[in-house]
Amino acid sequence: MSMTAYEMARVMEQLDTAPDKIMFGKVLNELGSQSAERIQSAAKQVPIAVLRDMVYQFQQVIESRKEEQLDVLAKEIAAQGISVEQLKAYLANN
Repeated sequence: MSMTAYEMARVMEQLDTAPDKIMFGKVLNELGSQSAERIQSAAKQVPIAVLRDMVYQFQQVIESRKEEQLDVLAKEIAAQGISVEQLKAYLANN
């Protein structure tokens, strides 16, 4: 069963690997590598309501990705042979 171009476009839209999402991710990554001055200068051209919405969306993504970071840190700590108890003791004392 073959899909029409429209059906294929709808499927691609739903995938995180859709070309437009990949390209947008690359644009955001490039924006992140710019200087603060350049980012602020570009942001001044965007309406405040849009900026607020963007900040809100970024905060939502950051919050949802905290678990990812915890997993990475937990694996690194475990690889170094540090136990949960040792970490708790260290955090309690510092």
